[in-house]
Amino acid sequence: MAGKQQVIEEVAITTENRENVIKQYSPMIKYVANRIAMRLPPHVEVDDLISVGVLGLMDAISKYDSSRGAKFKTYAGFRVRGAILDELRSLDWVPR
Repeated sequence: MAGKQQVIEEVAITTENRENVIKQYSPMIKYVANRIAMRLPPHVEVDDLISVGVLGLMDAISKYDSSRGAKFKTYAGFRVRGAILDELRSLDWVPR
């Protein structure tokens, strides 16, 4: 493992490649949604969480600023997780 390093390419986000970025990061959305769904009751559908995660990714694409020093994958992961948690909070009838 000392000689092997994983090279992660930082993607340039434009309006033309937005769909490709969504396709590239869709496995990350599924991973985050499945991780959150493990701790939820069975009536919450994973597909609903994934669709909200896609909206979170689209929001991350439009608001990402590379000059702030964060990698897009890290930023997108936080935005997707936050979007899913916000949706779950809105569905909960018990006030915080």
